[in-house]
Amino acid sequence: MFAFVFSFILFLKACHGSDTVVRDQLGPPSLVFSSSVRSVCKPIPSTLSLCHGIGYRHMRVPNLLGHDTLKEAQQQSAAWLPLISKLCHRDTKKFLCSLFAPVCLPELSGPVSPCRSLCEAVRDGCVPVMSAFGFPWPKMFNCSRFPRGTELCIPATEEHELRTVDEVRHEEVLKGSVICDACSLAAEGEADIQDNFCHSSYVFKMRLGSVSTVGGDRQLVPTSRSRILRWAGGGAERAEGVGGAMAHSALWLQDGGTCTCPGLDSAETNEDRESEGGEIDKTQAKEGGKDGKGTQGRWYFALAQAEEGRLVLTRLVKWTRGDKELKKFIRALLKQPCPEL
Repeated sequence: MFAFVFSFILFLKACHGSDTVVRDQLGPPSLVFSSSVRSVCKPIPSTLSLCHGIGYRHMRVPNLLGHDTLKEAQQQSAAWLPLISKLCHRDTKKFLCSLFAPVCLPELSGPVSPCRSLCEAVRDGCVPVMSAFGFPWPKMFNCSRFPRGTELCIPATEEHELRTVDEVRHEEVLKGSVICDACSLAAEGEADIQDNFCHSSYVFKMRLGSVSTVGGDRQLVPTSRSRILRWAGGGAERAEGVGGAMAHSALWLQDGGTCTCPGLDSAETNEDRESEGGEIDKTQAKEGGKDGKGTQGRWYFALAQAEEGRLVLTRLVKWTRGDKELKKFIRALLKQPCPEL
């Protein structure tokens, strides 16, 4: 648990000896983005993976980015999961969660902002990493918006609290915040599939029949409706005679049992909810059904390479747009003049 939560509580109790005075003099800092919705405290949902293990259980809604609902906060925060696994700064998670899931303190009527020094420290540490992948520091994280340390705010980690990179990585693994290599920042999107299509030995458009953990790795078994786009460094015709390769072979996500893959994990969460809620509509759950939920109802693009007799994923990207765009994207891939590897 992060010490800053408890520091706030102790600070608030010590100030002026009166809860009323504390509320009046401190009050909530102004929101980065205004909202007409009244500020309330809500439990941090399990689907908000960015803030797993942050050290507190309740957040303010709307948050400091103007997200009025938990669903909106969860959806918008998911894009920042890969940055956590890059370990570009020790306080990256603290800073992001202070915005997406600001701590709820009963002594205050609104959220607490991150200190400007916290924002600047994370920005300076992570901008080089983000720039390497073509991402700028976003305007919504403009550090000048946040208060200086003279006001109540969430500070950066002090020197005596510092941990080694290995300690941080181990902690994040336990919290499920380390992103699998095949699902990392560089693997987020269609451009990465386009750029690496011709350089990959194996490329698939697939739906998943099952996902399981075997010996620390995750095993992904595609359904029979999945399609081979590239096989053994050549066209799909090379797969002829393999005999139902997509229906009976598996792809492997290395160390998938100890890392998270946002597109895959969110789909598995949906399946878990359906099973907890009773039987789902079997017509919808059929393979390929338009309304199918979980991993079975979603298309994925996968790049893989052969290692020790099995296909190991190098990229896994969930398709988030419609069928029409999917067909167009595949046609564009297949038109690329790829040399045989």
